[in-house]
Amino acid sequence: MAKQHTKTGVAAVQDIWAAARRSHAEIKDFGLADPHPDLARDGIKAGQWEGAPHDTLPPQCPVEVIGRDSAQKVWCKSATGDLVMIEKWDMATISALFSPFINYCFWAWPAFGKEKVTDKDSGEVKEVLKVKRIERDKLFTCLSNEASKPGKPIFDPSKQHRGRGAWVTSNNEFIWHSGKYLWRSVNGRLQNVPPGQIEDYLYTRQAPIIEPWDGPVTPEQSPARRIFEELRSWNWERPYLDPILVLGWIATAFMGAANDVRPVIFTSGGFGTGKSTMQGLIRRVLKGIVFTAENTTAAGIYQQMRHDALPVMVDELESKPGSDTATNVIELARIAYSGGRAARGGSDHHGTTFTLYCPFFFSAINPPPMGNQDKSRMAVLNLARLTPRPGEGRPQFISSETDGRMILRQVMDGWPRYSTQARTWWWNLLAGLQGIDSRSIDTYGTLLAAAEMLVGPEALEECGLPVTDEARLAEVIHEATAAERAERLDNWHSCLNFLMACTIESWRDGKKPTIGGVMDDLYGDSLDVDLGGAQDKLELVNLTCKRKGYVGQPSDGPFLCVPPDGPQLNKLFMTTEFRQGVWNTALKQGPPNIVVRDRIRQVVKINGVVKRCLLIDMKAFTEYAEKQ
Repeated sequence: MAKQHTKTGVAAVQDIWAAARRSHAEIKDFGLADPHPDLARDGIKAGQWEGAPHDTLPPQCPVEVIGRDSAQKVWCKSATGDLVMIEKWDMATISALFSPFINYCFWAWPAFGKEKVTDKDSGEVKEVLKVKRIERDKLFTCLSNEASKPGKPIFDPSKQHRGRGAWVTSNNEFIWHSGKYLWRSVNGRLQNVPPGQIEDYLYTRQAPIIEPWDGPVTPEQSPARRIFEELRSWNWERPYLDPILVLGWIATAFMGAANDVRPVIFTSGGFGTGKSTMQGLIRRVLKGIVFTAENTTAAGIYQQMRHDALPVMVDELESKPGSDTATNVIELARIAYSGGRAARGGSDHHGTTFTLYCPFFFSAINPPPMGNQDKSRMAVLNLARLTPRPGEGRPQFISSETDGRMILRQVMDGWPRYSTQARTWWWNLLAGLQGIDSRSIDTYGTLLAAAEMLVGPEALEECGLPVTDEARLAEVIHEATAAERAERLDNWHSCLNFLMACTIESWRDGKKPTIGGVMDDLYGDSLDVDLGGAQDKLELVNLTCKRKGYVGQPSDGPFLCVPPDGPQLNKLFMTTEFRQGVWNTALKQGPPNIVVRDRIRQVVKINGVVKRCLLIDMKAFTEYAEKQ
């Protein structure tokens, strides 16, 4: 069992008392002053404020008018802090907008009626004017007029409304939106204010989630040390790296939209590897902020998350034949990685646009098919079967309700150094490694820097990652990621590999050679294939070839000639993303020494038709592929 790392003793008690005092002060300061509408407010009688009934908002209006959207709908922040889009101005809408200050509406936009009142002294019955109802038309006109005033921009909730989770201001200030408050850490001290507008963004009251721990938490006091030790008990393919990446993801789960990128973790392994158990451990740490599911769709996720920047964990995201569900969820994670925008149509013919800032964590026995654009945004971690030890029983992991709050506090206090120094240090280290693209650097650099922030470099050293020896550290990471880099081929390379593996179906004598096989024979000067024989075979699939030395460059061929169109060639690519001539654009992305575009020599004849082709230098391509 792992040691119980967490902040305890007198320091923890002091933090708990600080939280209790704050909660008591909040209750004491909360008031519901909403006098009867017939009574004057600050000496102003009902309906007689300056600018009444619609030139300006009445004084101390509990409702804030945000503005209009492109459909001319009025958006307001209600008296309780909720974001409301007003489509019709009926009494139910007004009541929901102004409650619990409903008397304010009657006072600001009153409709009077006569009421008989008996004088207590004289007994005389008199008729006096009393507020009977709300002039809804005047209320609507006032709020609508306010929404259209100069200075009120067109409001786009998909861009300007920020939900719960972590955000960052233009000056790199970290904000945690807990639903009830906006939290900052200023010089190691917590500050909280009710949700409101900061810069160009609106934060509104929502269902509460966890709040940060009241006192500072050092790496030595952090529950992250205990969680890290527990993560190391799994049977990882790379035990010196993989648990660190998972720990880093836990930290980024609290960073939400504050991070430039949100790396994805995908754990895979067969039965008995502990994938679901690990999900359970992480979910307990993220309790109160994480959206979890075992069977969900992309629509189910973005409808649930809406404007929140909170983590998403999906277990059993399996590859299933005939289903695009898992692929669509992966696509959603790709969008969320960099905070991209997506649009979806609606049954009312009005589209919905949303921006996702959710860190994703997936688990599966058989991951769904993924392209390079997906793999470069995630760390794919492989697990082997756990071997139970006799007499130990099922592993039991320590968890506490305070784990998530303490880690959140660490993230808030550590954000300035993490975002300006640690992340840059790891980025520069990885950028010096050959063959690692910038997106992979963002992915791994973010996770490694976040893990270091939680537990410190000493804990990473104990795991086997030589953080203090930069040269050795670079070697270890380069070797650890070699297999992943080899699997992620460039787009043009994938296209050419597919073409080379295609079979020439119509060849005689019952033999069906592949395109790559034909070119290999030419490249190797096979006695069985001459240039004319190779051309005859290739023309059956709208291709042809040219001899060595045809272009006269150092690599010297032979050359595969690929036209931009052709019925048989289109059949080969029909089920791929390179169909309908897209192969031509994809191949043009290759290096110029491999994909030759000599305008004179590109013109060749295939099946009696003159075509302008791309010339693939097979010698140069072979040498390039062998180095990858």
